Amino acid sequence: MRVGVVSRIDTSEALEATLKTIDILKTKKIEVLVETETSMALDLYDYSQDLGDIDADFIISIGGDGTILRTAMGLKNPETPLLGINFGRRGFLCEVSKDEVEHAIDKILANDYSIEESLKLSSKNIDTEEKFPDALNEVLVSSSLPSKMLLTKISVDGVDITEIQSDGVIIATPTGSTAYNLSAGGSILSPNINAMIVTAICPYSYFKSIAFPMSVKINVQLMKPRTDGLAIIDGKVYTALKPNSIVEISVSKNKTRFIRFKPFYQRLKSRLAHLQSQG
Repeated sequence: MRVGVVSRIDTSEALEATLKTIDILKTKKIEVLVETETSMALDLYDYSQDLGDIDADFIISIGGDGTILRTAMGLKNPETPLLGINFGRRGFLCEVSKDEVEHAIDKILANDYSIEESLKLSSKNIDTEEKFPDALNEVLVSSSLPSKMLLTKISVDGVDITEIQSDGVIIATPTGSTAYNLSAGGSILSPNINAMIVTAICPYSYFKSIAFPMSVKINVQLMKPRTDGLAIIDGKVYTALKPNSIVEISVSKNKTRFIRFKPFYQRLKSRLAHLQSQG
C-alpha cells in the first residue's frame, strides 16, 4: 500500500503531527510519499514527490479545510481518497483529530470505512475560453475592488433568470454549501443531493439563494461596462475578469472522494454548534 501525505506547513504543531503520522505509516509497513512542500519543511527529501505526481491508495491531509482544498486541486488522480486530519480552525471537511490518526489508519487497513463522493464544478471564461481548475467548494465571481459592487446577470441553460447587484455571486457544491455559501446566508445541501446553489453576497435588492440541478449550465455575466471582476476558485485560484465577461459553471466529470467513519449529519451537528458558539 502507498499513502501520500500533505501537511499545513505554517504551524509547528501540524508538522509534528505529520512526522508522527509518517512514523505510524512506516511502522505498519506502508510506503510513504510526502508532498514536496511538506517534505522540504520536514527535511524528508527521500520521501519527496510533487503533489501532481503522487500515485497512492489514499492521501492523508493534515491541516484544515484549506489544506484539503489545496490537496484536492493538485491531485494527479482527482478521485484518490482523502483522509483529513484537523489542525485548522474549522476543519469541517476533515474526518478525525490529531489524536485519532493511528485508529483511523487501522480502520482503513481493516476496510472499516465508507467513501463519500463530492461533486465538483467546472468553470471557464467564455470570452477567452480560459478553463479554471475544478472547484470542490465554490466558484466565486466578485468585484476586483472590495468597496465596489457588481451588477451580474444570472442565466441558466441560456435563459436569463435575474440581475443581481451585490458584492459577488457564489456558485457552490453541496460540499461548499457549508462553507462561504453558508456564511453568505445560503442554504445547506446534503452531499447526496445532486445540485449546486447560487447565493448572492450582500445583495442590494432581495435575493437569497437558488438551488439548481447539476445537469444545467449557469452563466454569470458582469454587466457594468467599466467594472472589472475576479473569478475565484475555492479561495485558491484568482483570475481577472474584464467588463462583460461571462463565467460558465457546470458539473465536472471529476469528483473528490473522502474517507469517512461517521455520517454527514454528525459532522453537520458539530459545524452548526461551532457557528452558534461564535454567535
